[in-house]
This record gives sequence, C-alpha cells and structure tokens, in this order.
Amino acid sequence: MKSNNLKRFTAPLAVVILGGAGAFFTASMGSANTVDERPVYRFINQQNPCQQESVTCQTEQADEICSLGTTQLYGKVDEENPNNNCDLRMYKVSN
Repeated sequence: MKSNNLKRFTAPLAVVILGGAGAFFTASMGSANTVDERPVYRFINQQNPCQQESVTCQTEQADEICSLGTTQLYGKVDEENPNNNCDLRMYKVSN
C-alpha cells in the first residue's frame, strides 16, 4: 500500500517541480539588462524646441551624456505627446 501512494504522487510532484524550475529560469532570463533606447532631440529655439536627430541614446545612466558634437541632446518623457518638451537627460549607449 505504501508503494502505491508513492507511485501515485511521483508524477504530479515531478510536474510541479519541473514547472516551478521552468518558471524561475524563464523569469530570470527575461530580466536581462535591456537598454531603453530612444530618439533624441536638440533645442533650436522657442518656436521649434525639439529638433529630432538621427542618434539614439538611452535613459539609463551611463558614463557619457548623449551629445552630437558639443551640443547636448535630450529625450521626451512621452514620445506620443507632440507638445511634450525635450528635457529628459539621455546618455550614450554603452556597448
């Protein structure tokens, strides 16, 4: 009788253990260090405060501030809002 109980619970227990291990490893792989790359803008004047440049930078703090030549570049907090100012500090993408 004892060996029947052991056999009856072995398969479900193995499924639970494998499922938990798979979920753990999937979650840990998904939390890899991903960089949030965004388009950047430079200030021209009050009428055209955000001129988009062909550079992408990241929001995550890095060693160098995002720039084009000697001009510092900024990002928008909300890319979908056309009236949004470009005042988000951006950093060069570190490789």
